[in-house]
Amino acid sequence: MKVIVIGANGDVGELVIRKLADRKHEALAVAANENQMEDLIKMGAVQAIVYDEEKLIPYLQASDAVIYLTGVNPKKHTGKTVMVNHQSISDIIQLAQKSNVRRFVMMSAVKAEESETDPSRKIAAKDLPEDMLKAADLVYTVVRIGQLTDNPGNGTITLSEKIHDRKAEIPREEAAEVLVESLDQEAVFHSTIEAASGDTPISEALSQF
Repeated sequence: MKVIVIGANGDVGELVIRKLADRKHEALAVAANENQMEDLIKMGAVQAIVYDEEKLIPYLQASDAVIYLTGVNPKKHTGKTVMVNHQSISDIIQLAQKSNVRRFVMMSAVKAEESETDPSRKIAAKDLPEDMLKAADLVYTVVRIGQLTDNPGNGTITLSEKIHDRKAEIPREEAAEVLVESLDQEAVFHSTIEAASGDTPISEALSQF
């Protein structure tokens, strides 16, 4: 499978590149700037380019799937996630549709028990990009992850439609594994899933969702 990873230069993105390479997928790494490209190739990407919407089109046309991380990558060395970049995700969704990309996996963040009036929503900052993706003609999966940690992964998670815990955590390695495993797990096609640390092997959790 040929997979474009947008936001590959982030902590989770780098792990996604390595895991795609381990599975013999062809990963195209889309980075923020040129000085990140060489490292991404060393990690296993078959090619690396700098983010540019117009230049992305031929690569999208030649790809089977997108893993989108830009705007939701963790800040360096923290367990926090940041809000999705609405314009970026909107543009990429439209380009993916025009390019006939079949599969689209987007990383988002768990916002447990968030109400419509909760000021942390930032005017539905999380929900709007997810709604855009759900309305698109793509086989989507939204993966909402708990707070990211640097703890070593052990290959097990908790997977649910809703994790009722704002403090739920997940190692970066496991978050990356969930994103990559989701690509061809039909049980999570056209689904929004929430993932945190747990006791179920990742492949099993996804296949039984």
